[in-house]
Amino acid sequence: MALAVAIVTAGGIIRGYTGFGTGLVMAPLFTLLWGPVEAVATTVALGTISTVQLTLPALPLVKWREVGPLIAGVLLVAPFGTHLLLTVDPGVIKQVIAAAVLFFALIMLCGWKYKGPRGVGPSIATGCIGGFFNGIAAVGGGVLVLYLMSLPDNMRTQRANIVIAVGVLPLIVFLTIAISGAMTQQIFLNVAILVVPALLSVWAGSRLFGFLPERAFRLTVLWTLIIISGAMLVA
Repeated sequence: MALAVAIVTAGGIIRGYTGFGTGLVMAPLFTLLWGPVEAVATTVALGTISTVQLTLPALPLVKWREVGPLIAGVLLVAPFGTHLLLTVDPGVIKQVIAAAVLFFALIMLCGWKYKGPRGVGPSIATGCIGGFFNGIAAVGGGVLVLYLMSLPDNMRTQRANIVIAVGVLPLIVFLTIAISGAMTQQIFLNVAILVVPALLSVWAGSRLFGFLPERAFRLTVLWTLIIISGAMLVA
């Protein structure tokens, strides 16, 4: 549990600063402590709670014409991804989580930006892809971030869009897991113990936003994710 608190603290600071990243940090590391279902369920529960902290300040800045279709796509596909999480072999799910984290971290590190078509259709499709990855591995935020970061908006608007779009992801997965009956007493115990460190670290991360150099912070986070996910794949 001490390791879990350290993981939550790191994930919370990253979430508070960037508006996303909870799943990318917590999900792969939690799978080293628990099974995939427990790891994903704990991650999405904490992500849902931390979203409340960031939502109200972000709402006035959100561009709903971009974010709305993304959320619609998430709602359509995330439950299917969660169904696979609950039914596929745990060893396979661990590899999927590690591979997804490595993939998204490498793309972000390379600085690739989406330059394809925009509109309702592409936005819904992006939401579907992100919803699937979040449902099965709690790492779908990377897809939405890559799409939203390519918009010609200022940093604060981009962060607000990310906060709201990514904030929907854990809620849908959490509800799907709960409805399926897979929420165990241990998962609730994990959340009860970790919720305070999660809230405090998200608050600390949000306070860092605005004066901590974004590039240095981003590079540190991405290289850490690459090392973690790479080690999980070869272990």
